[in-house]
Amino acid sequence: MKPEKLSWVTIPLLISVILSILGMLSLPFIGFFMNLIFGAAMNDASTTASDAQALGWVKLFTGSTLWIIFFFSLAWTVFQFLTYRAIQEGKGWARIAAIVIAILGLLNFPVGTALGVFMLVGAFDPAVQEYANR
Repeated sequence: MKPEKLSWVTIPLLISVILSILGMLSLPFIGFFMNLIFGAAMNDASTTASDAQALGWVKLFTGSTLWIIFFFSLAWTVFQFLTYRAIQEGKGWARIAAIVIAILGLLNFPVGTALGVFMLVGAFDPAVQEYANR
């Protein structure tokens, strides 16, 4: 039987997964707006050839950074989802992973902090510890 405070771990994990997906979905819009800004700066009359070349490099590195953020976010979201599924099944590693996710979530003020506190309270509940160590 699943412990009562297991939902204190699983629900914040599911909310974190949803928020991560929403964050990843916003990345194309950020790229679009950055392209608009760089395009306007390059077409400005006061932009010299060397400024345009520098803006081209900045545009390249900004786009690359957005792709790197996307792939790291995707990996983090998959890790959170796998942890969510495993903690429901009572796997011991998932409780430790949920604690790590909660501690890192504490840095994400204010929503991540609240979710992290709930996850830590749930993860350190004796019934949840026993369920995860079976």
